[in-house]
Amino acid sequence: MAEYGSDEERFSALINFFKDNKNIIGISFLVLASILISSLGYKSYSSSQNLRAAVIYDAWFTGLSNKSEGTSDINENFNKLQEKHPNTGYAQLARMIKGSSLAREGDLDGALVEFKKLQDVSSGFFGNDMLNSIAKINIARIELSKQNYSSALAALESFNSKSEHSLVYEVKGDALAGLNKNDLAIDQYSLALENSQNESQKSLIKMKINKITN
Repeated sequence: MAEYGSDEERFSALINFFKDNKNIIGISFLVLASILISSLGYKSYSSSQNLRAAVIYDAWFTGLSNKSEGTSDINENFNKLQEKHPNTGYAQLARMIKGSSLAREGDLDGALVEFKKLQDVSSGFFGNDMLNSIAKINIARIELSKQNYSSALAALESFNSKSEHSLVYEVKGDALAGLNKNDLAIDQYSLALENSQNESQKSLIKMKINKITN
């Protein structure tokens, strides 16, 4: 390690260091500045998008709750929210609500379309894991009700750990039972029992296991 006898020598060495490495230092500074500016710009853009989306969402949800509101206005606000601000939580929440509403009304095909769109837009690095999981579970349940058992399993394929929600295991069990893969179905039902905290759900799962084993 170099030793310097005076402050002047230290200062001179520092100047020489900057001279010898000025290109690297300059590039590094530009890269860091670009990252900082991009980060601040993205946060500002996201904040602006969320504020605008919130206004449209409020108008849409108010219309949805108000029986006297015209259907065309409700649809217009929903479409505007999805077209202009699809990546915001407001747009994704609206799509989840619409999909659930269609499912309750018996329009399973329409609900399936909404949940598949929700799955697509909520996936990825900047996605929403919770809404993405809800979308997948609802897709599986709809496919299950349409007796598309393989499609139901495919929708839940990403849930492959041993610590998922009990509903995931139960739906997987239902799909496997529909495919007459009873041993695999019982394995999933057993995992559902282990992870469930709901006594009603536990009773229902036990009935499903008994139906297979008896």
